[in-house]
Order: sequence, then C-alpha cells, then structure tokens
Amino acid sequence: MPELILTLDAGTTGLKCSVFTREGAVVGACTAAYGVNYYGEGKAEQTAEQFYAAAVQAVRQLLPAFDPKAVTVIGLSGTMNGCLPVDEEGSALYPNMIHADTRAAAEVEEIRSVIDDETYYARTANRPAVNYTLPKLLWLRKHEPQVYGKIRTVLNTKDAIYGFLTGNFRRTDYSDASLTGMFRIADGQWDTELLRELDIRCDILPEIVPSHNTEGRLAKKAAELLGLPAGIPVSMGAGDGSCATHGAGVALPGEAYCNVGSSAWLAMLADHPAQDPERRVFSFADMDGVHFNICGTVQCGAAAFDWAAEKLLLGHKPEKADFAMLEKAAMEAPVGSRGIFFLPTLMGERTPWWTPDAKGTLIGMTPGHDRKEVIRAVYEGVVQALHQCGAVMEENGLRYRSLSLIGGGASSGVWPQMFADAFGLPVTLPAEPRAATSLGAAAAAGVGAGLYTSYAEAASFVTKKAELTPDMEKYAAYQDHFEVYRSLYGRICSAYEVISRYQERHV
Repeated sequence: MPELILTLDAGTTGLKCSVFTREGAVVGACTAAYGVNYYGEGKAEQTAEQFYAAAVQAVRQLLPAFDPKAVTVIGLSGTMNGCLPVDEEGSALYPNMIHADTRAAAEVEEIRSVIDDETYYARTANRPAVNYTLPKLLWLRKHEPQVYGKIRTVLNTKDAIYGFLTGNFRRTDYSDASLTGMFRIADGQWDTELLRELDIRCDILPEIVPSHNTEGRLAKKAAELLGLPAGIPVSMGAGDGSCATHGAGVALPGEAYCNVGSSAWLAMLADHPAQDPERRVFSFADMDGVHFNICGTVQCGAAAFDWAAEKLLLGHKPEKADFAMLEKAAMEAPVGSRGIFFLPTLMGERTPWWTPDAKGTLIGMTPGHDRKEVIRAVYEGVVQALHQCGAVMEENGLRYRSLSLIGGGASSGVWPQMFADAFGLPVTLPAEPRAATSLGAAAAAGVGAGLYTSYAEAASFVTKKAELTPDMEKYAAYQDHFEVYRSLYGRICSAYEVISRYQERHV
C-alpha cells in the first residue's frame, strides 16, 4: 500500500486539502472557499468554525481520489500573525483577528512605551506592527475584557485546526510563534519579560514544538467528520511562510525563493536571524526550530500588475488571451523600458521603507515612448521591488546562491527569465508553483512520520519544471536600471506624503 501524506492548508480565502505520495506527486487536491469579514476600523476576521467546516468539506470532496487507509500522516499549514483566543475546551471566544487586521495601532504605541524599536527588533527580529498577535491581545484586553479574562490559549490558524483534529488546543510551532511579536528569537522562547512589562498573562501562551512533531493523533470525532481512520499521526505543521520555503525546494542555508502572489516576498534560509541596523528585513523561525527565514516583503506584487493590466493597460479585467498579448508586448520592449519606471507601491510599502504613504508610481514617459515599454516597465517594477529586498539582505552579509520562483507569477511567460536576468542568478521553476505551502506542510509531516530522514531529503522530492540561466548582458543592463530604481523613493517620498494628506481629505 502506498504511503500518502494528506495536508490541510488554510489560506486567506479558502482551505486546500492535498494528498501527496512520498515522492511528492499530487494524488489530488481540493479547495473549500470561505470569506473574510471586513469591518470598519481595520477589522478583518475569520471564525474557527469556518476553518473546521472547510476542512471537512475539502477532505470529504477529495475522498474518492485516494484510499483513506493509505494516509500515513496529516500535515498542516495556515496564515500567520493571527489572534484566536480559545477557552479550556478549545472553543473560540472571539473570531480570529487575521494577518490583515490593523485595528491595534494604538496598542503598537503601547508596546513602544515600554520598549524602543531597536531593542524590540533585536529581541524579536521584527518591527512592532499592527499585524502581529501581541498588539491584538492588548486590544482584546482593552476592548473585550470579558473575552480576555476567559482565555486559556491564544492560537494561530493552523494551531486551531490541529486542536480540531487532535483535541489538543495548547500547541503551536516555532514559525508561528516567532511572528506573534512576543517571541525571543535568540533562544526560541516566549519573551516573558516583555509580556510582564505589558501585563499580559504568560499562562495563555501555547507550548512550542517543532513543526514535524507528530505526537498528536486524529481523534475519533474528527475522524468521523472527515471520513478518515482515527489514530493517524498529525504533525504540528507550520505557518504558510515557513511551509512555502520548503515547498519551494529550499532546505539549506544560502538558498532563497521569491513568492510572486498578490503580495510578494523574497526569503532565504540562514543559520542566524538578521539584525539589519535599519530594520528593513525581518526574520522568523524555520519549521525545524533550528534555522531562520530571512524575509523582505513587497506589499503589492502581482496585485500591482493586475491593477495596471485592468485599470491602465486594458480597461477591463484581463483574460488568458490578454495576458498572452501583454507578455508578447513586454518581450518586444528593451531591458529597462527605455527609462520608464514603475514602483508597485499602490498600498504603501514594507521592505525597505515600511511606510503607508508610498503611492503607485509610473514615471519617465516621453512622447517617444510606446505602450510596449509601459507594459514592460510594470513587469520590471515588481521584479526590481523584490531585487531591492535581496539587496538589503546582501548589505547584511546574507548571500544566496540560487533562487526558486513560486506563486502565480511563476506561471508568467515573462517574469521567470526577467528574475534570472535582473538577479544574475539561475532561477528554478517548481512543477507545482502554486502548491508550495501544501508541499511544505507535507515535508514537515513526512519528516515527523519517518518518511524522510531530513528536510533536505523532503526538498529533493520537489519536482523542477525548468531552470533558467541569466543573460549576463541583460544582467549588466539591469544593474544600471536597478541603481536608478532604488533611488527613486528617496527622491519623491516627500511628494507621497503631500499626496497622502490630500487623499485623506478628498478620497
């Protein structure tokens, strides 16, 4: 009987159930969609019940594609930076305040009142920010004191699913813990000193275990709901960022990948967290609890391209044929688009400026330019934004030897070669670039179940579709282009501030 790995990956808009062979082949996949409840004041919530119902729906729908008795282990992944308080029985006391929730701005300032940004970054390898769990907990204490007083544990998305499957609602893994804003990156423990200064109860924090921990077993009640045999080992799993790293085939320090989705990021594995003096990149623990993911994040990646395609270039939502036309036009334009530059900063920017004021910018047009060069400039803007993340890493002595490309952008007919040419590195395209988080969850589960001896062995089963080599002449041209690109923000940031104030009054 084949050894199968079943994974549950809870994303922002749905939960994906996938089944893999030990060799990484996809037996089947199915997604159960759900929504996000957006309210005023930056609130973005999902309920635990949404995750549980989606898990049941997705597994049940996929059951005809595999033999349930062949499932050796279950792996988990989910969105990070959440705040889901549960009681002693594991019942949710309040909706999950997900990564997109920004209501806790005042609580960020409360954190800053007891610890300065430099010390906070040194201890957590992150900036104090509204996205993290810590300010959301402070918000709950202030605005929902009855909820806060009943909290037994505060969880992230995949932790709640782990509890639903196993009955244990008191665990998390190193990756999710390290992006809560209350984790000491140096020794891998909760920062109890900081929590005491903020008067946060330390007893509500879950136990931290490696992602490949498989002590949990599928409980009878959950097994009946899912249609699976009870007793299957359930790995702790990891946050989607850490899972994507391993699903991209990255397993050793010095390897890196770019995820080009709605937002985009460049991440690499390292032996130590980054300590950038300007705090432009951040770090979080890897699934193994030993290594670290160093990450630079672009607020708008493919989302910026999609906006430009629909609102600027086409005038309607693009279809498949439109993308083919745009790609053809971009490839007919020269490197650097003859001096047209696009900054994909439609929603502000994280790395390297960490500002909400930056605006999307298309600059450099003259009467001599044509539409093809505008189209290419949009593609190049996303690539150079991620190249900028890589440059920050290199400034901190973090060098990577290779680059894997995942997410929807990996399916582009333009971006993969453009990344190779702009970075001057070989770019690997996995065969399943949209399945990276599920593959990462499978890697952790497989290591925990003994199907793989190491994460490196698990990564060897990530099938490569292609490896692109850089055109060094184009690389030289992109170096010149990049120097201009990275200087633009500093030259026009004061204009962004003026525009932001104007838009606050009139938009």
